[in-house]
Parts: sequence; C-alpha cells; structure tokens
Amino acid sequence: MHGLLLYLTGIEGHLLYFELRYKNKSVRILTTVLSFTFWFIYLGIVTYGVSTAIESVLGLPVWLCVVIVSTCSMLYTAIGGIKAVIWTDVIQYFIMITSVLAVLIQGSLKVGGGLKVLQINSEGKRLDIWNFSLDPTLRYTLWSCVIGNTAKVFWFPLSQSSVQRIGCMPSMKDAYKMFYIVAPLMILTFLMAGSMGLVAYAYFVHVRCDPLESKFINNPNQILPILVSEIFQDTPGMTGLFIAGLFCATLSTVSSGFAVISSMTLQDIIKAKWKNLSEKRSTVASKLTVLVVSVLTIGMALLLAKIKGTLLKLAMLVMTIPTGPYVGIMLYSIFCTSATPAGAIVGGIVSLLFYLWMSIGNIVVNPPNVEKILTPAPQDLCFRNQTQAYNASSVYLNMTNPAPAALEGFNKIYGMSFIWFDLIAIVLVIVIGLITSRIVGAPKEEDVDARYVLDFTEQFVPYLPQKVKFFLSCRSTIPKRRKQIKAEEREDNKEKLVEVPLEEKGRNNDNVS
Repeated sequence: MHGLLLYLTGIEGHLLYFELRYKNKSVRILTTVLSFTFWFIYLGIVTYGVSTAIESVLGLPVWLCVVIVSTCSMLYTAIGGIKAVIWTDVIQYFIMITSVLAVLIQGSLKVGGGLKVLQINSEGKRLDIWNFSLDPTLRYTLWSCVIGNTAKVFWFPLSQSSVQRIGCMPSMKDAYKMFYIVAPLMILTFLMAGSMGLVAYAYFVHVRCDPLESKFINNPNQILPILVSEIFQDTPGMTGLFIAGLFCATLSTVSSGFAVISSMTLQDIIKAKWKNLSEKRSTVASKLTVLVVSVLTIGMALLLAKIKGTLLKLAMLVMTIPTGPYVGIMLYSIFCTSATPAGAIVGGIVSLLFYLWMSIGNIVVNPPNVEKILTPAPQDLCFRNQTQAYNASSVYLNMTNPAPAALEGFNKIYGMSFIWFDLIAIVLVIVIGLITSRIVGAPKEEDVDARYVLDFTEQFVPYLPQKVKFFLSCRSTIPKRRKQIKAEEREDNKEKLVEVPLEEKGRNNDNVS
C-alpha cells in the first residue's frame, strides 16, 4: 500500500513521504524515531530467540550465539548490500522450509500420524478456535485473532523492508506480482510454524514427559530444540539441518533489518544533512552503519534476555510498541485528506504513551489470567531428572492448574490481551489526529496534493459501483484527481519518447551534410 504509493510517486526515501505530504519535517522525525526503535527491538528479539534454541542443543552460552549471529549477518550485509540480502533470503527460505518439513514429518510419524497429532491437540484443547468470548483478558479468542491480528498485518506492506523490495521491481506490474507470490508463502510459513507447536505438544503427550513441567528445561523457548534432539536422536545430521534452518531464518531477518536501518540512516539522517554526499562516501557510511547496528543488536539481545516469558509474548509486547503508532500515523496520512502535522504528532505521541503504559504494566504486573491456562503434557515417564521421583498421584496433581485470581484495580486493564494493543493504538492515532486537525484547522481537500494520498474505497473495495464508492468516500475527489495526474504523466512520457528520435534524426542529418 505505502510501498506502492512511493513507487508511483518516485520517492526514494521511505520516510521522505511524510515531509512531502505535510511540507515540513516534524512528522518525518517522529516516524524515523519510531521506525528505528522497532528495528532495534526486533533485531534483538530475533537474535536472542535463536540463541536460546542453539544453547539448548549445542550447549553454547547465549552471549556467544548472539555475537556469532550478529557478526555473520553484519559481514555479508556490509559486503554485498541489498542484492546479497535478497538472494540469501531466497536460499535461506528454502533451507528453513526444508528443516521445518523434516520436523513436522518425523514428529508426526513418532506420534502415529497427522490425524493422531490433531486428535491429541483436540483433547488437550489446543484447537479450541471457536471461542466467541468478548472477554478482552483472554489472549486467544476468535475475535482477538481475526480482528487484532488484522491490525498487525498492516505493518508488512508499510515497513521499510517491503518498500526496499518494491523499489527493486522494474515495473508496477512486477511489484503486484511479488505481493501475489509473497502472500501465500507468508500464510504457509505461519501455518507451518503453528503446526510445529501442535506436533511438539502431541509428541510430549505421547511420550508422557513434559520438559517444562519436569524441570528439564526452564525456558519455554527451548521446547522445540528439545523436540528435535529427541525425534532425530537416531538420524545423524538432522539436528544439524534444524540448526541450519534456525540460522537461516535468523540471518535472513537480521540481514534485512541491517539493510533497512542502513538505508534509513543514509536517506533520513546523513543525506538530509549532507545533500551532496558522493556515491563512494555514501557506500562507506552505509557499511559503517551496518557495523554499528550489529553492535547495538548484540546489546539489545542481551538486554531482552533479562525479560522472562515466552518469545511470542516478548515479541508481541515489546517489539510492537512503536509499530502501532507508526502504522496509525501512516494510515492517517495516506487516507485522511484532512490530516495535519499537528494531528499526526499528537495522535502518534498519545498512542505511543498508551502502548508503553499497557506493555510495561503487562510485563511488570503479569496478570494471572492474561491467557487461558492450558493443561500441560503428562510427566509420569520422565527419567531425565534423577534427583526427583515421580508417581501417578503427583502427575495428576500437577496437571490440575489452580483457577486464576480475580483481577482488581489497574490489573483489569493490564490483563487485556496484547493482541488488541495494535488495533487500539491505530484507532487512537486516527481519532485523536482527526480531532486535533479539526481544532487547529484542517486543509481543504483541493489544497491536498493528490499524489500523496489514496482513497480508501479504491484500495479496499475497488469492485463496487462508482456511485457507491463516491458515497462511501464522502464525495472525495482524490480518485478523479489521481487519474488526471496519471494521464498527464503518460502524456509527458509520450512527448519525451517522440522528441528523442527527432533530435537524433537531426544530428544524423547534420553528420551527413
């Protein structure tokens, strides 16, 4: 959406859009800070996540794994640039998918087949997706997963990594083709990741030994590596394939993040101050930026290691603090013709403060019923921990979780599922932004540059009748004006194509004479 808009308008800098949209730099500075914050947190989480997995399999300390991953990504990103990042992403994706498929197939065979996996998960209430509860403190309900996660999906087409890849396409048609290919692959990747969780639970129920409940591991992020080491204990090389898949997934993500931050630093900070910077110095600046970012990523990963909880919760709470306000500002700027710089800034700051308040409260207070308590796998056949004996009575006592205590005071607010945070943050930006614009004075629609705004109905319901879309868009003239601009640009391009041969013909005649 945003990337396609930048492609159409020929904007090179990702956040330069805000400066052109509002004719000042204030919103651009705010979104630059939000974007940098997201990427540093994101890279830290990804690096820390793979390091905990490698620690459980290879026994290497987390800090050493963090340094290795960050250094490897830094080297080939700095040397090869965006082309190296894209091509390695393609190769690494296939290695990652191969390793995931191997785990899914072998894990299912160990349990008794795919149907057995589904049966065990159904009995363990892992497939209870038809939960229509409106309780916002339940982490996973049908409403939170569909509505809440839809708000999160907006980040993908609006992020700098997507914009970079769109900018590499030779034409708009190719850019759309890329999205048509990427969307199914993303859905497939998420489905496979979820399926690995189902296989892991089914396997540990089948062998009647929960590694978390038996205290064999204390970090829930290490469950999958333990699963792999068990199901492939008689197959040499397969654990290595899984580690290779983990490394590929991480290197792909981290290198993309390094390229994004390097690009943003060059376009939005360095070239904004030194406009006549030579190509050679720009390249050196980009490489130095990648080096600095890799060091900061190591520090961020080690800092995030101090926060307890699953990697999913950590990612959802911490990583998305800047994304909600950022996406809200982006949607507000693209679709609201009455948007003003004051509205974007006030809405963005209020949304950011809300997100910080809720996330910190959720992490510190850790409300007891923030998620639906699930029955763990049995552990009566665990013999790993030789210092502790298990019997049938202790097993069933451990499988019965106490009812969570009732939330009181602010804990009721902190108990809200973090899946809703993005949606609330986006709505806050748009609503407060529109109110602020109304107070300070919104611009007239005819004064807004139609190149930098889109009509909501044209993007999301393009097949409706024209009269219906005109009514739903509050009689906006933006679609008509954008068509006029495109027509004028096509005419200009035709004139240029006609002029060039005539000039060449004149030069040829002069040479003959």
